[in-house]
Amino acid sequence: MKTRKKIIAGLLTATMVLGMSMTSFAANSQGNYDTKPDNADRADVSITNITGNPDVTLYQIAEVEYGPGGVEFVDYEWAEGAEFDDPKAPTAIEINEIAQGLIAASPTITAKATWSAQDVVGTYTQEVPAGAYIAVITGADNGDIYNPILLTATYNEDGELTTDAISSDAYYLHGSTAVAKSSSPDVEKKITDGVTVDATNGTINTASVGDVVDYEVTPTVPTYPSNATNKTFFISDRLSAGLTFEYDSLTVTVNGAALTRSGNTFTYSDGTVVATAVEKENGFNLNFDYDTLVYDAEGHVHAPVITYSGVINDDAVVGDDGNNNKVIYYYGDPNTGTTWTDVNDEPDEAKGVNKKEDEETVYTYQLAFLKTGEDTDNDGNPNPLAGAKFGIYKDANCTQLIDVVTTNENGYAVSTNVEYGIYYVKELVAPTGYSLNDKVYSITASWTTATTTSTASETERTYTETKPSDDALQVGWIKNGTFYSFDEVGSNTDGYAAAYLESEKTTTSTKTDFVENGDVGGTALLDDAIPNTKLSTLPGTGGIGTTIFTIGGCAIMIAAAALYFVSRKKTEEQ
Repeated sequence: MKTRKKIIAGLLTATMVLGMSMTSFAANSQGNYDTKPDNADRADVSITNITGNPDVTLYQIAEVEYGPGGVEFVDYEWAEGAEFDDPKAPTAIEINEIAQGLIAASPTITAKATWSAQDVVGTYTQEVPAGAYIAVITGADNGDIYNPILLTATYNEDGELTTDAISSDAYYLHGSTAVAKSSSPDVEKKITDGVTVDATNGTINTASVGDVVDYEVTPTVPTYPSNATNKTFFISDRLSAGLTFEYDSLTVTVNGAALTRSGNTFTYSDGTVVATAVEKENGFNLNFDYDTLVYDAEGHVHAPVITYSGVINDDAVVGDDGNNNKVIYYYGDPNTGTTWTDVNDEPDEAKGVNKKEDEETVYTYQLAFLKTGEDTDNDGNPNPLAGAKFGIYKDANCTQLIDVVTTNENGYAVSTNVEYGIYYVKELVAPTGYSLNDKVYSITASWTTATTTSTASETERTYTETKPSDDALQVGWIKNGTFYSFDEVGSNTDGYAAAYLESEKTTTSTKTDFVENGDVGGTALLDDAIPNTKLSTLPGTGGIGTTIFTIGGCAIMIAAAALYFVSRKKTEEQ
């Protein structure tokens, strides 16, 4: 009995020490009450600040023993396992142990009530008899996690059963440690360097092929009691095909100090292993040992900061899909499941593991322009020229060459995977038979233009009155060489001959247009085509000299002919 009273006193002390604003239990039935304690007494216990629509399961760990007739307080009956080592200073570890026993496969106590918060926002309320309770909160759809919450319904000095609401995000305060009851783990990914921002449509990060893009990942860390069964802390990061992951660039910083990396492990300066990494397909997995992370004076874990780099490669996607980089942060529910330790596989289906995601996208653009000659088609449009070679430059003086492109049979040249900015186009080699255009053209690569491609199919059929084979089916009617469908002819078939399919040919054509579009990023098209002129119609450099030489040559030939005839005449006269 003395031991039980100590345990009772310990829990009552706990309700005071843990900051729950609960009144003390009635110590015995000797007081003078206007209202006697009665086994029919009920009060509401409440938990506030609940988010994510979780399930709340309430367990009664102590109940009241009343006197004859169900009146007068006698004692408290405690469930097996609801004990503290030091009744005056119960710890969160002990409270956690009780909760773990309650949610085990074969719990020692049957749940008093199970409540889903789907229809009630923020507050859980349950009417209960006098006693002590533990609430276990699980399954929040927003990923919030909760440590077990201790609740009491107690008699005050007037013999009235009273309770106070408990906040789900309050703290257990005991000794030199603190454990948050609820927390909302999350992860943030951001780009720290290597991109050019295109502000023409929000703030879009852009980069060119070969650019190194630096990333930073910061997960927030929940605080768990040391005896939590699930302390999973796992990062999975993958880059899309347009980015090449640089595994050697992976670093981890805790509390502002970079961890020492040796191969796949990250350690403190004393050699304590904090995290283990493994390179995956164009990305990595990183598994942390929760217990080695450093606590601050208030009991919070300092979040690690993860950094690494990726390089834009030739597979980078142009346009609004972009080249994304996604991180998944896996973390445990402290009393559900077990800590995940296998760095090679992601804990997607592990019991009691929640996850949060974040991603960053880098966009690349392309430059396009049309090369035309002086001849025109039937509609008066200049004919495209193939085989012209151009340099793409980053500066107006054309000294910073970034690409060399050649026009195709349609006269177009495209330079892909460039970042936002102004570029300069200069012809390097003209098509055969054309002069070099020495003008420099500028193109702005931004989000405001894009390419559209349309494909059309056309089927051509011919028909005959002659049945091509014994099993050929009639497909319509023919009259005076014109094909008619069954519906067109109807029932009056006088003068019509049966029609059979003689041949069928389908032609598919594709057309690419460059169009303005404020919502889709992609190709920057030079407003005007780059023209060329045939050499035969150009004076060009040295043209006047060519004319002079031509005239001089003709004069020499005329003089030579004259001298020939004069010389021959003199010979004949002799």
